[in-house]
Amino acid sequence: MPEVPKVFISHSRRDKKYCHSFADACNSVGLKPFLYELEDIKPPHWKTLQREISQSAILFLLIGKEFTEIQKSLTPDAWLFTQNWIAYEIGVAAQKGIEVWVLCENTDINFPVPYFTNLYFWEGNLAEQKELIFFLKTYKENKYIMFDKRMRHTCSNPNCRITYNIIQPLAKGAKIKCPSCLRITEFPEGFNLNTKQDCRILKTFAGMRLRDTKL
Repeated sequence: MPEVPKVFISHSRRDKKYCHSFADACNSVGLKPFLYELEDIKPPHWKTLQREISQSAILFLLIGKEFTEIQKSLTPDAWLFTQNWIAYEIGVAAQKGIEVWVLCENTDINFPVPYFTNLYFWEGNLAEQKELIFFLKTYKENKYIMFDKRMRHTCSNPNCRITYNIIQPLAKGAKIKCPSCLRITEFPEGFNLNTKQDCRILKTFAGMRLRDTKL
């Protein structure tokens, strides 16, 4: 029997409902999510996290409203511990060459994510954002998603210049905060409003094209 692909969920326990909704989505398509609180992991914690990330097909960083609101209202002592562990997890994923998705419940984010490949705004409602299930099903099948180049965006900050995929179209005048440098970027004409976004589904182990799919 083939091994069930794993996904690693980097998160704050403050966003419990948001994270469990995503874990349920992973389970529903047959993916095995690694979603644990640090207190429930046998020490040394870094060793377990490193192993689980290495065994995962992809890492999802979930940033919900609860965590971002706490960062605004409380002193750094209340959330720096979580931020530091998230930074460690992202660093391991970067070193291993694993894709990192940043899933945001809204457009706000208050700590830098040094490495990520895809940005997706998800409000926690699978019924209204069914494309997320499509992506999860693709990873469950051990396939790789090559997004349309028109979905690619490079941060305009000369001190950042990170390039990543913005998964959804953005309305005219939309503003988003770059998850890496935290600088706000405005899109006066919107982003990918009048084009159909294509993605190619590839076998990860062979790089062989399977089919084209329009989102």
